This record gives sequence, structure tokens and C-alpha cells, in this order.
Amino acid sequence: MIRKATLKDVIYLVRIEKKVFTQSLGESFLYDELALNPFAHYFVYELNKEVVGYIGFRAIDENAEMMNFCFDPEYQGQGFGTELLTYAIDYLKELGVKQLSLEVRKNNRQAQAVYEKFGFKKSHIRKNYYITEDAYVYIKEV
Repeated sequence: MIRKATLKDVIYLVRIEKKVFTQSLGESFLYDELALNPFAHYFVYELNKEVVGYIGFRAIDENAEMMNFCFDPEYQGQGFGTELLTYAIDYLKELGVKQLSLEVRKNNRQAQAVYEKFGFKKSHIRKNYYITEDAYVYIKEV
């Protein structure tokens, strides 16, 4: 089941981020996004009443930026991510978003393949975006 994220979900979002990335955007950042940021749109994927993945965006005018998209490793490769990303893109279209951007680690080939399957195109490189690692910036016309 896909639903809007709530403040109660923050602990699960942080837990998933740490499993996937070894670090997290942090509880305070996510609380602020969900409670205070009118441009933030976050959704969770719930399976058997457990949050197993999430996606978050900031949408301003006709542009949106993906803040994070991750699934517990136990649930990757089963189509849940495709379902959630499809849902989120459809949601952004309803908001009037025309362009979506995101950053992905240069060495994260798995994520790049997913984004390219969805029609995202590499735009440019952000040097040291992940402190010691470069990121590709991907853009998709929605």
C-alpha cells in the first residue's frame, strides 16, 4: 500500500536509509520536511503494516527535486520501487510539475538503471556531491 508519510514514519525512514546508504538525512531533517515544508511530498510503501520503502520530493512551481528514494534491501528487486516511483510521478503530474531532477552516486549502477528505465537522462556531474564522491544529475520531463 502506498500512502503519504506521517511524522510517525520518520523513525522507519531513517532506519531504511541507514540500511541502504549507511547514513541518513536525519530525523530532524525529515521531521521538518513533513511538518514544516509546504513544498515537501513524501510517500511510504507499506507491506504487511511495515514501512519498507519511501520516496520524497520537493515540488516548487513546475519543478521538483527528488530528495530520497530507497527500499529496505530485503524488498528490493520485487517491483515495489517501480510501483512507488510510478505513483509519485503521476502525483507530481497532477501538481503540474513539468521537470523532475535527482542526484545519484556515480557508482550506483542499479539506481541509474532504474531511473533510465523511467526516462531520466543524465544532465551533468556534481563534483563531491556525496562529500568524497561525485553524483550524476538526472532530469526527466514529466
